[in-house]
Amino acid sequence: MNKRADWMKRLGMLAMAAMVTTWTVGCDDDDEDYDHVSPAGQGTLVVDNNTPDRVRVFIAGVQVQSVGKGDERYYDLNPGLYRVALDGEDTDRFWTGDADILQGRLTILKVSDDLGDFDEFDVDFDYD
Repeated sequence: MNKRADWMKRLGMLAMAAMVTTWTVGCDDDDEDYDHVSPAGQGTLVVDNNTPDRVRVFIAGVQVQSVGKGDERYYDLNPGLYRVALDGEDTDRFWTGDADILQGRLTILKVSDDLGDFDEFDVDFDYD
């Protein structure tokens, strides 16, 4: 009986190790690689569109190039505080907020659909 219990214990430990390894390898660390270098003296606003729709982008009240679905776009700007507005091209979704642009850094806006409100985008800020 001891041999069987010992064997079952080892089998259970092996199964747990396999699950942990699979879980660790399969985890997405949500850390994107944005391979853009800001020009000297500037910072960059990154709009990472994780929605199924094209998003219009307005910086300081001026419309700039839109971001396609599942795409990202880089906007090189002088350091400072900017009002940013995002508008769904084919939807009623929108978002407005302020973004600090830091010299030599990326200010990343990760845009997704807000499932709790069909009129707004969900936007997470990140810096790189």
